[in-house]
Amino acid sequence: MNKRIAVITVICTLHIGLKASVPDRPIAGSGAALGQTGIAINSSWSSMQNPAMLPWQKHYWAGIHHENRYLTQELGLSSIGAIIPTNPGTFGISISHFGYNQFNTTRAGISYGMKFSEKFSAGVGLNFHHLQIAGDYSNKNAYTVEGGLFYSPIEKITLCAYIFNPNNTSFNEQESLPSALGFGLTYIPSKKILLVLQIDDDTENKPAIRGGVEYKALNNFSIRLGYSSGNPEGLTGGFGWFIKGIQADLSFGYHRVLGYTPQLSVSYQFGKKTD
Repeated sequence: MNKRIAVITVICTLHIGLKASVPDRPIAGSGAALGQTGIAINSSWSSMQNPAMLPWQKHYWAGIHHENRYLTQELGLSSIGAIIPTNPGTFGISISHFGYNQFNTTRAGISYGMKFSEKFSAGVGLNFHHLQIAGDYSNKNAYTVEGGLFYSPIEKITLCAYIFNPNNTSFNEQESLPSALGFGLTYIPSKKILLVLQIDDDTENKPAIRGGVEYKALNNFSIRLGYSSGNPEGLTGGFGWFIKGIQADLSFGYHRVLGYTPQLSVSYQFGKKTD
């Protein structure tokens, strides 16, 4: 099977039903290069994946992201996100769009996280999903909830848990929004190195193991490598650059059949959290 046939097969599968393989929210920023991880990394983009990470973000923040999966226009995913610190918690807002004019999904979400101690936080989120299929198919809407937990037993270790759509909401019997459960671990052995491990289970596919390593080559420049056994499967890597509030993250994923998936995230951090 060559790449073109494989990609066409993927697109046709999307028309049959919305499954776990259809992304509607990006694993952006550093997580995309670190094996498609996201729920346990203390970063602004990761707080879009796990609302329990929100209260650890101390600045107002906004970001944009685009993913060109397998270098195929029909599998493009774009997203915007924002973080609004308040007292006592922090709000997160995200909107993402996947697909093309014949098949696309849109997801809009709002989440809130609050710190209960210097070692523990929790968060919840509400999402609106819209599915549009061309032709005689009618548009469909659905609502889902999500939640997360953060715990840091010692300064260098972070443990996180995440759950999505526990009540198994779906568009209908054919187009599903699978429930998902994830666990994440980060370990920072030194100021220059970060290790991350994550296990996901979306109830429709076998559990996925993801992980990666980040090396801070300079104070404002990082190199990342990772691997994901789940969708999207394969090797990942990338770079991160931060200067004067601007964060740029470039990442690449590689699938042995479908090829490369480039991703770019750009964000701006400004203002300070109100004490």
